[in-house]
Amino acid sequence: MSDQLIRSYNLTLVTPECHANANWYRAYGDLQDDITKVLPYLNSELKGFDYNHSARILLWVCGDKRYAFRPLEIAVAPVVSRQEAQKLLGSIIDIVNDVWNRRNEITPDFEGRKSLPNVLEIYKLLPRTNCKDCGFSTCMAFAAALRIDSTKLSLCPYLSKREYVNLLSRCIST
Repeated sequence: MSDQLIRSYNLTLVTPECHANANWYRAYGDLQDDITKVLPYLNSELKGFDYNHSARILLWVCGDKRYAFRPLEIAVAPVVSRQEAQKLLGSIIDIVNDVWNRRNEITPDFEGRKSLPNVLEIYKLLPRTNCKDCGFSTCMAFAAALRIDSTKLSLCPYLSKREYVNLLSRCIST
């Protein structure tokens, strides 16, 4: 017997505040049922982009869509029409209900994404000479790129791998 955690929702489409002339919407599925209990299971199954257990929010990215799961709401963006929003919310609600039904087989994950060092912390490890040996116009630009993609570490001949790994270790452990 199937136990439906989400039985119904009301759909609202909103033009994003910061993009008044956007040709897309943010869709909100206002839920009748609280989904807080399924969030750690979803985090485990969906490999959440970020999860904050105490704030009760899970963020997830799938393709070009961004999802936010809150106790009484699922938001998705960008969507271009009410029909697309209904399809996406229907699909994700099916996933939520499926995960809820399989929760006894899933190890919940209460951890969020580990913090990365900020760009300034990385910049301080660099020579700050803007030598361009790495292929970037400035050390700050390289620091920003390295924060997103640590495989770029070898591009800077002056950056100590040991110092960078130590910085990462400090960020993850705090």
